[in-house]
Amino acid sequence: MASIALDRAYLTAIWLETLFYGINLSLFVSYMAITKFKRRGRPMHKLIVITAILMFLLSTTHVSLGFYRLIEGFIVLRDEAGGPGAFFSDVSIPANVAKVTIHTINSVLGDSIMVWRCFHVWSRSWRMSMAPILLIIASAVCGFGQSVIFANGKTIHTAFQSQLARWNGSVFTLSLVTNVVVTVLIGCRIWYLSRQYADMNLPTTLKYRRILLIVVESGAVYSSALIIEITLYFLDNNAFYIIYDPIAQLTAIVPTTIIVLTSLGLTSNDLATQETKRASHALESRPQFAVGAGRRGRMNTMSLFTSTVPHDENDENTNSLSTNQPFSQDSDKKIALGQLHSQSNSQLDSDLEKGKAREMDRRVRMEMR
Repeated sequence: MASIALDRAYLTAIWLETLFYGINLSLFVSYMAITKFKRRGRPMHKLIVITAILMFLLSTTHVSLGFYRLIEGFIVLRDEAGGPGAFFSDVSIPANVAKVTIHTINSVLGDSIMVWRCFHVWSRSWRMSMAPILLIIASAVCGFGQSVIFANGKTIHTAFQSQLARWNGSVFTLSLVTNVVVTVLIGCRIWYLSRQYADMNLPTTLKYRRILLIVVESGAVYSSALIIEITLYFLDNNAFYIIYDPIAQLTAIVPTTIIVLTSLGLTSNDLATQETKRASHALESRPQFAVGAGRRGRMNTMSLFTSTVPHDENDENTNSLSTNQPFSQDSDKKIALGQLHSQSNSQLDSDLEKGKAREMDRRVRMEMR
């Protein structure tokens, strides 16, 4: 497979990373505004706020180091032997080692946010979160080991060298596996919750919105980028850098997006809660039938003969019944008892529906805490 020149690949990579940094900056400013103005009455999770700030600072440092390397390679050292290509191929340069280390830290923090989301989507289940946590630890160990190899690689002039390939491949693969596992866990859980509310006849626009939220919350975009990165790396293609550097921003963009959605109450759980409330209000607004004294204790037998029975013009049996009139015949008494029994069943069915909706609302609220 044909590979582009290293200096061109690096220049394109920093240009793309700058675009992604603009998105990252917008999300971070939005989150800070939400934290300051929108949530004054609701305490924010301090650890999440600190993590978001740290990830943004690391992303800013990463793109700044990229610009620094561009200036060094294309301006300051352009007349050196080998030109910009030789400069960018030297993996042991301190600025490059710092970029690799920052990339690892941001990746670990971003994956941790994804696992945090998975933890909450699965009702704070440590059992479902344990495998991703172990994968993050393994990824961190390999990532920092990769930085050490880069720092000591004075004679290494390509990121595709076999000694680096073992560490790079391990880091990329572990990060991908972590995100795929978390993607599947979150996607399955959200799909399951969506099925719970399928009988509520959600509007079409809301259904498409939920699909979009599944993609955003599960980090499927990040996983797709990792697959492209790994493929290009093992093909020894310099186009790998075009994906590698922007991913440093993507590791912050995806988690920050999830944090913003959670802060604004726009996650799939929040939508499910809204639909539960709508269904509950709709059930409560339906006309209800009184079941008489039987709901309060013993039913007064004499009240059966003076009860009001709804008149249905389509029912030949009920045509003979006169509203607010005593019943004198045994057949009329049986019809009246049947009507009251039907009304009682309707009331019980309605109560069961309302109770079911309230129970779903309670479960979703517990999962959001």
